[in-house]
Amino acid sequence: MRLLYITSGIDSLSYLDPNIVSSFKALEKQDPNFRVEIFKSDKMHPTMLIRKVSFFKPDIIITLRAAKLKKEIVERLKKFGIPIGIWLVDDPYNITNHIRKAAPYDFVITQESSCVSAYNQANIKAIYLPLAVNPNFYHPIKDVPAKYKHDICFVGTGLKNRIKLFDELTPFLQNLDFIIIGPKWDSLTNYNLLKAGIIKKSISPTEVAKYYNGAKIVLNIHRDLNDINRNPELIPANTPNNRTFDIAACQAFQLADYRADIVNLYNIDKELITFSSVSDLKNKIDYYLKNDKLRNEIALNGYRRTKANHTYTIRMKELVQLLKSQIIKQKKI
Repeated sequence: MRLLYITSGIDSLSYLDPNIVSSFKALEKQDPNFRVEIFKSDKMHPTMLIRKVSFFKPDIIITLRAAKLKKEIVERLKKFGIPIGIWLVDDPYNITNHIRKAAPYDFVITQESSCVSAYNQANIKAIYLPLAVNPNFYHPIKDVPAKYKHDICFVGTGLKNRIKLFDELTPFLQNLDFIIIGPKWDSLTNYNLLKAGIIKKSISPTEVAKYYNGAKIVLNIHRDLNDINRNPELIPANTPNNRTFDIAACQAFQLADYRADIVNLYNIDKELITFSSVSDLKNKIDYYLKNDKLRNEIALNGYRRTKANHTYTIRMKELVQLLKSQIIKQKKI
């Protein structure tokens, strides 16, 4: 199989392009029947893309987000008769925009299982593929300096649902050593009470990994379904976010709000813990802070599961098989 991957050309702290590219390259070394070519959309002119397709003759083309790929170029690529798909990673929150964006393509790859039917209803073939982790960034660290060590750690933007949760947690958190890292937390009603434990900026994955390694409990709080008003049908968010894998890859103990697809990826209560309400969260924080041995066992189990099933190299192998069975095979028929 010959695959042409077109990068998004967008820098992000999730490092999606580098993670995907390095994993495809690793797969190429492992599988003599797999070849990949990379087109860097932020560094190469679109005419070079047409030329690359002509010379490489891929079996399939994938573009991440297509931020720099104009519709006219997509139409020119389709004239080659090669299946071309767009990979979108912000479902269901941005589903209305994504359905429009995916319309010119032969298929879409979505990280959200519940959105497959939404794309199909719009006559767009969809492949579900959850996100993963790059263990070169997120991994256990034997010991970290004292500034990274806390009872509770949360990394993420201060979105409305998270603000509400932490405002409710304020009296509880004041008795604990906590750290909250990310922008937009100054909108907390109780900001003055919590500000000593808040770093109001984004930090690099290298730094995030140190905080995960230093924390006794890492919280994972997902977004609201319609937080940017682009999911009017309130399509559920079933698939956990990339932080689920990042936290587990650090062999950190994870306490996450429940997502339906977690059970397909991890063994709840043995590899990570979920909570369903603020009171449930408080009770579980109390319980697991007092039970070091159990907490560490669960963190180790989650780490082992992640290394075995949820790295980007493993995920790219899964993607190649899905493309062969659902796109290329059907195209030949």
